[in-house]
Amino acid sequence: MGTVQTPAGVSNEVAFVFPSGGSSGAVQVGILSSLLEAGITPDLMVGSSVGALNAAFLSAEPTVQRAAALELVWQRLSRADVFGRNGYGLVRRLVARQSHLYTPNALRSLIARLCPLGDLAEGAVRLQVVTTDLDHGVARWWGSGHACDILYASASLPGLFPPARLDGSRHVDGGVLEPYPVQRAVDLDASVVYVLGEPPSLDATKAQRLSALDVLIRSFEISRYGRLPEPATVARPGQRVIVIPGADTSGIPITDFRHTAHLIRTSREISRRFLLSLSGTGVPEPHESADSHA
Repeated sequence: MGTVQTPAGVSNEVAFVFPSGGSSGAVQVGILSSLLEAGITPDLMVGSSVGALNAAFLSAEPTVQRAAALELVWQRLSRADVFGRNGYGLVRRLVARQSHLYTPNALRSLIARLCPLGDLAEGAVRLQVVTTDLDHGVARWWGSGHACDILYASASLPGLFPPARLDGSRHVDGGVLEPYPVQRAVDLDASVVYVLGEPPSLDATKAQRLSALDVLIRSFEISRYGRLPEPATVARPGQRVIVIPGADTSGIPITDFRHTAHLIRTSREISRRFLLSLSGTGVPEPHESADSHA
């Protein structure tokens, strides 16, 4: 398969972008299968929050078989695997006015099971993970460092989980500032950027009643996604940004894991049809690195 020609200053690399989104990370799993089965493999993976967890799992071995293993992990996930089961502890922390509602134990345990890396730099594919530096108000990108600690920080929803200490600062969810981290892949000069899933819809909620947690999460989503630029507009000359569609997650709270099977199955079907539709449209084919990984 021929190499795609790119202008000076743009690498001949393929990047996969894994957005944030809690339980909607299941959409990425379905899309991954379609990309890998089509022979499209990444040279770079960029992840935020739950997307960082998916990317780290795949970075050890970007294959169809590894994606299938990730699907099995997701099929078994429940809300308790992320937030734990201790309701009494939740009330006690509210009364005590602590900085978080949930202990980090369940989430850290999940990350330890998901992440095969000791250091982010150990993967077979270059990996970039984003966290939000709470003390300095900036996004921080990580390509190396203790994997489980950085991944916990990237997935640590502010107010729900305690911040993580990294390099002397407190860090929370990377999705606060980078929920849809396309720009990072563009800045790292990838020639083709595949984004795993579309931004969530911010249509009017149909819920009649919203709990305090619902209000917090809904507000968080609006602040993150309300002003996102159109992904294709951030590409420079010689670059392509391709958003791969998946299942519609409208109305599914990011804390609700009961729809995982549907999201994976539907995302696989939609993304397969989309990739087939790209044939003959001038979109670059998988480059020779797809063969070199075989």
